[in-house]
Amino acid sequence: AGEPNDVRLKNVDGQRIVQVVEDGKATRHLFNTQAVAESYAEFKRIRLGLPGKPPTWEENPVDERPKDAHGKDR
Repeated sequence: AGEPNDVRLKNVDGQRIVQVVEDGKATRHLFNTQAVAESYAEFKRIRLGLPGKPPTWEENPVDERPKDAHGKDR
């Protein structure tokens, strides 16, 4: 069994990363502005049926590089 569905935000060097876990698969998306990152995280949270505001994601990213808003590696 993979990780439960989840959406988290992290600020790194002035950029925002949104980590989305869906069906056990984690993806990361990179944004330049807080408002856009929060909107994207909120959209994903609602789509996945998650309650409340996305929490801040505290641990450091591991192997996977962040993705841009279109899901491409940065």
